[in-house]
Amino acid sequence: MKLLVEANKQDLVSFLLPGATFEKELNSEMQSRVLEADLLYVVNWDGMQVILHVEFQKRRDGDMGRRLWKYNAQTTIITDMPVCSFVIYLQRDGNVVQSPYELPHPLKKVVHLFFFDTVKLWEIPGAFLKQEGIEGLLPLLPLTQNGIRHEVIDDMIVSLDLAGKSDLLPLAYAFASLVFKSAEDRDWLRKRFTMLSEDIFEDSWAYQEMIARGLQKGFEKGLHEGREKGLHEGELQALRSVIADVVQERFPSLVPLSLATSRK
Repeated sequence: MKLLVEANKQDLVSFLLPGATFEKELNSEMQSRVLEADLLYVVNWDGMQVILHVEFQKRRDGDMGRRLWKYNAQTTIITDMPVCSFVIYLQRDGNVVQSPYELPHPLKKVVHLFFFDTVKLWEIPGAFLKQEGIEGLLPLLPLTQNGIRHEVIDDMIVSLDLAGKSDLLPLAYAFASLVFKSAEDRDWLRKRFTMLSEDIFEDSWAYQEMIARGLQKGFEKGLHEGREKGLHEGELQALRSVIADVVQERFPSLVPLSLATSRK
C-alpha cells in the first residue's frame, strides 16, 4: 500500500477527501515525534491546510480506535492543524472497530470523544475506483466489492494500460494474490500475468522497488541471523576458554582430554 500511494499521492487524497489537493508529506522532523503512523500528508482542503492521516490494515485490530486517537492527538499538538484520520481495511476479517473512540473517565464521564473514518475496500463498488483522477488506485480493484472475478482482473489490466499506469501491474498482481486463493484461481492468475510482456515487469519501477525491498529484507534477516549465530559461537568459545583455564589450573592431568573435546 505504501508503494502504491507513494507514487499516487494525489489519487489517494482525492479518494478520501474529494476536492482536497496534496501539498507535501509531513516533514521527517515532525514525523519522528509522532508514533509510527503509516501516512501523514499536508493537504489543502477548501482553502485550509489539513493533515490527512491514514492507517492501512490487512486484518482487524481491536486497539485500532485508541491507536488512531493517539496518532491524531499527537499530530494535532505538534502541527497545530486539524487532522483527519482514516483506516483502510484491505480484507474482511470479522468485525472492525467502529467510530467514535471514547476515552472514559473513572466517574463514567467521557474525557475524549474521537471520530475517525473507516474504509472497507470489500464494500466499495469497483466502478468507484475507475473514476477519473484516481487511476493510480486501480491495482486495488480485486479487493473491492465482487472483485474476486477473472473479468475484474482483465478489466484492471486493460484500465491500467489505458491510463498509462502499466508500471503498477506488479502491485496489481500482488493485491490480486491476496484474494485469489483457490489452486485453480491462483493458477489462472499466474498464467494471466505471465501472458504480459516480461519487459512490462522488468522495466516497472514498482517491480524493481519490490525486488529491492525484498533483497533488503533478506539481507537484514541474514545479517540478524548471522549476528545471532556469531554471538552464540562467541559465547561457546568464551565458555570453552573458561573451562580450559579451570581444567589447566585444577585438573592438569585432564588437559589432553579437554583439548581433544574442544576440537570436536
